[in-house]
Amino acid sequence: MDSRTQRSFKDIQAKHLGRIFGIIVRVRAFAGPKLLLVLTGTALLDPAPWRLAWMGTVTVCALTFFYYELRRYNREGLTKRTVPFNIFVGVLFQQCLVVGTGGLASPLLPVVLPLAYMGATVLPWKHQLWVMATELLALTVMAMLQLLGWLPHLPLPFMGTPAQGLLIAVAVTMALLIILSNVMGIGIRNTFDDMLREALAQRDELLATHRTYSRVLESMSAEIAHELKNPLATVKGLTQLMVREAGRAQPTERLEVLSSEVVRMQGILEEFLNFSRPLVPLSVSEVDLTALCDEALVLHEGLAHERGVRLAREAESSIHARCDPRKVKQVLMNLLHNAIEASPRGGLVTLALESTSTGEVRVFVRDEGSGLPPEVAGRVFEAGVTTKAKGSGLGLTVARALARQHGGELTLANAPSRGCVAELLLPRELPADTLGPVHGREVAHG
Repeated sequence: MDSRTQRSFKDIQAKHLGRIFGIIVRVRAFAGPKLLLVLTGTALLDPAPWRLAWMGTVTVCALTFFYYELRRYNREGLTKRTVPFNIFVGVLFQQCLVVGTGGLASPLLPVVLPLAYMGATVLPWKHQLWVMATELLALTVMAMLQLLGWLPHLPLPFMGTPAQGLLIAVAVTMALLIILSNVMGIGIRNTFDDMLREALAQRDELLATHRTYSRVLESMSAEIAHELKNPLATVKGLTQLMVREAGRAQPTERLEVLSSEVVRMQGILEEFLNFSRPLVPLSVSEVDLTALCDEALVLHEGLAHERGVRLAREAESSIHARCDPRKVKQVLMNLLHNAIEASPRGGLVTLALESTSTGEVRVFVRDEGSGLPPEVAGRVFEAGVTTKAKGSGLGLTVARALARQHGGELTLANAPSRGCVAELLLPRELPADTLGPVHGREVAHG
């Protein structure tokens, strides 16, 4: 985690901790006096002078602290020392109230546990160790004084005198529960801290990707303008010639060139738009991928025949997966188109499917071309990188973005013998976070 993310992490922690602490301070200032008065009234049932003096002193000190902290919080807000100091003082007051209301026989003894848990969830582990040590030390001292008979009148008279064995059991049980409460609190805190760090890391990754994406769009705009400049000049020149030759024989050859250039410009603009706009949400259904591959092959039979390339499909059987058929088909169409264009006349393009034991589906598109040149082998998914003379370099970029939107992956590498192998990996069941709208965050990564 870098320094900026660490600052964000601490700022978010402080913001929410301050909000919670503010609620606690206000509730404590208004409800605390009522509770303390009830406890002091309970102590009046015992005529022992030491108990009255003890409870009176604790009540006055606690009320003074409560109102002082409320005023300080309203004036200064949450400071670095606020939470550890309040938790530590709260533990001391709570232990004093336990002593004044019966020690190990006090009805307030279980209140130690929620205070221990709360301290563990909000304090750094170093401070929490001190608080836990204070809680265990106070319990140990109180238990020894009571069990050794040094404080014989500690229990409230109307509650009876508990047996020694019961007091020992209570002391041991409370010590174990204090440790358990602290461990659970630390575990909960670490879990939420990890979740926050992961969310911040994803945010930073998304922001970095959007920055890269914006830079790519900026550079691609200039490249697209350059790509369109030549076909537009051709269209302009042919149009002027056709105007001058109006009335003569129809210039069929020029019309064909004009049409091809317009189609080329349309293709460039469509790929650029697919790259620049956000990826729309998936429309998921149960899809027969084998049938979808067959459909993609049929649609490429014309191009394959024109280039003298053979097409073949290999599959174990009918393979199904939950996906967006339109987007998966778009990926397959792009891979097949590239494979056919890369294959020599008489070559074979094979489309193969297989299911894995981990619940995934792999689709392979193999060609028998010359393979990827070393200078572009690791950059084929970057926008603008292409080996085609008239390519825009956006098709594979968009295809991988669609694969990743499904929670899958798309790779392209040279085959061991010759040609290239494109591998599309799709999960049979989509992760829950892939069903919403996803911007092209994957697009900018090569």
